[in-house]
Amino acid sequence: MPASFRNAAFRPAALSLAIALSLSPLAALADEAVADDARTLDAVQVNAYRVTTHTSGATKTDTPIAETAKSVSVIAREELDARGVVNLNEAMRYVAGVMLESSGSDNRYDDFRIRGFNAGSESGQMTVDGLRAPPQGSAWNRGKIDTWNIERVEVLKGPSAVMYGQVAPGGMVNQVSKTPEPGQRQVLQLGVDGHGTWSSAFDVGTGTDDDRHLFRLVGRYADGDTQIDTVKQQHWFLAPSYTWQIADKTRLTLLGYYQEDDGGSTYQFLPMDGTLVPTRYGYMKNTTFIGEPEFDTWDATVWHAGWLFEHAFNEHWNFSQSARHMHVDSLYRGIVTNGALNADGHTQARRQASGLGDADTDGIDNRLTGRFNTGAAEHTLLLGVDWRRGDQTGSRLQGPRSTPTDPRNPKPIDIFNPIHTGLPSGFPDSIGLSGGRTRQTGVYAQDQIALDKWRLAFGGRYDWFRDESWSQSCSGSGACQPRSATTRLKNEAFSGNVGVLYAFDSGFSPYLSYAESFEPSTRTALDSFDGKPFDPTRGKQWEAGVKYQPASFDGLFTLAAYDLRKKDDAIVDTDHGNVCGAGGTTACYIGAGETKVQGIELEARVTPLDGFSVIGAVSRMDSELVKSGTVWEGKELAMVPDWMGSLWGDYTFQSGALEGFSLATGVRYYGETLIVGSSLGTISSGYPLNIPSYTLWDAAIRFDLSRVTQANVLLSLNIGNIADKRYVTTCTGTSSCWYGTGRTITANARWTW
Repeated sequence: MPASFRNAAFRPAALSLAIALSLSPLAALADEAVADDARTLDAVQVNAYRVTTHTSGATKTDTPIAETAKSVSVIAREELDARGVVNLNEAMRYVAGVMLESSGSDNRYDDFRIRGFNAGSESGQMTVDGLRAPPQGSAWNRGKIDTWNIERVEVLKGPSAVMYGQVAPGGMVNQVSKTPEPGQRQVLQLGVDGHGTWSSAFDVGTGTDDDRHLFRLVGRYADGDTQIDTVKQQHWFLAPSYTWQIADKTRLTLLGYYQEDDGGSTYQFLPMDGTLVPTRYGYMKNTTFIGEPEFDTWDATVWHAGWLFEHAFNEHWNFSQSARHMHVDSLYRGIVTNGALNADGHTQARRQASGLGDADTDGIDNRLTGRFNTGAAEHTLLLGVDWRRGDQTGSRLQGPRSTPTDPRNPKPIDIFNPIHTGLPSGFPDSIGLSGGRTRQTGVYAQDQIALDKWRLAFGGRYDWFRDESWSQSCSGSGACQPRSATTRLKNEAFSGNVGVLYAFDSGFSPYLSYAESFEPSTRTALDSFDGKPFDPTRGKQWEAGVKYQPASFDGLFTLAAYDLRKKDDAIVDTDHGNVCGAGGTTACYIGAGETKVQGIELEARVTPLDGFSVIGAVSRMDSELVKSGTVWEGKELAMVPDWMGSLWGDYTFQSGALEGFSLATGVRYYGETLIVGSSLGTISSGYPLNIPSYTLWDAAIRFDLSRVTQANVLLSLNIGNIADKRYVTTCTGTSSCWYGTGRTITANARWTW
């Protein structure tokens, strides 16, 4: 990879309404469709969401979603704008099979689970324009991207290793960046939310269909308070992009992105008593801050630079390439719980924790696509080679844990009437240093065959990967143990998939598919009795379903049933004692664990009437710890609800006195889940093993002034969790629970020209 690429860089108690001018995003759709009279008429008359019919994330080719033999959900820009989305968790509120806010209300990252398995920032497996964000294992460095710069969000359900290499079996999310477009409208948006954060955003560009040079600049600035008392956050980003039509069949797009976050963190460890379990004083508020304002910190810098290149050799063969370097560095400091809530039922012992580090990822993906016929069969052949490299270092500082009353710890705090007392001296008690790197090279091939009404897809991939890691422990005084020997894991893996679909003229398309995934084991050869390295964990899924894309109105329905299994997890080797590890004193492991999630999903995005759009999703999941080497085999998995459901409706009046006025509302239900550790017997007796179900209600109001005036103005008010429902999303112990997002109110005004 060229050195120039590697080193590239860019440097509500009360609600106040700030309203400026704007234009509905659908006006831009109207302009893009001027050549099509029917579509122009529809875009002018209907302020609703258009269903995305094609996407490249699942197959890396321009394949209709209705003819793709797997579950794919796409949240388009129109929907993101209409629902007032400001982060990825909000974007996926109405997607089947997605459990949100794995780390609660967290302004640092986007953590969530798809079909029962971790797929968020913490997993290190999210992609931007098909390329991986910084590597898994960098606890403080995750590449969160502002959704204002996202054109669409692609949620790929089930294993996707053939296209992307090592990934979790439940699914993955690909974020597609905004890029230059001919005839682009200029957009400016001003807003304020119920916590007192003011924001401004813009999206501007130049160039027409006749121009060989197109430019676009996207940016956003936000500053103010958050859901958590005393926690403030400043955030901004700039994303320039440039497209050069080098020749009629050759195009290059350069992409840049620079983002900074400065302020505090909404991420908090909270006691189980007072959040999940009431004390004699009740529950603590979901706005309570148990830290110290002068210590709480979340500062992060994210930047990336890269390109998208396309060249058509002829009408049958074309070459495309994606490349990017991404850098993340961050500093996190917080006051967290130190043990369970005190016996008095209202004070909590605390300790200090902080971490800093940096991570870098280089990635390049080369694709050759051919379209040709063999007899009656039409082929879309994809041949690809991709490569990525990730490097990360970090340090983690901890206050005393074993003795909550240690004078180096902050004073206990009253969780119902917090008084911030400042910090004592003497931090930290211990320092953990770590680092690592990952390398992966993969070659893949896919053939999509259209034979009359049949759609067949076959894919295979072979990966070579290498992971290295090291660690070092130091005391608070700075005296360090010798750095550990570098742990090296070198392995290779094959992944395959196959799918068959039949496209009826009626719009119904039943399908059946099989797909595989893999991830390197977290255990090393030192953890096995025979000293052999562990094979990668494997994901395998069978999925059967039917898609329906009606001809009479805009819409897409997907009904899917699946059997998803993760095998070869490292579990305790019960045939041998604690004779493994670097000192021969820790437990041995074998790669024989297995987990299972079976489920059925129904999802629909439809616009059955002019101005009326509906999004609905229902999920049923049944999970099981199949093999664990313990008495807990047969138990359900934590953080996997039996039922989830959501429904969103959005209507814009098309005529009369209310013309241009829009009303929208939605409801979301999340079923009961097991607490992390409850299926393993690690939760203290006397505490519940489940997190209760909860239901949340959202709404939106918009008014398009262009319907009644000459101004291209859109005013909007979006409210999430209207009732300010207090709910717990996750618990991992008696001192580590997380509240979900409370009520959010956002008023925006947008104009275009």
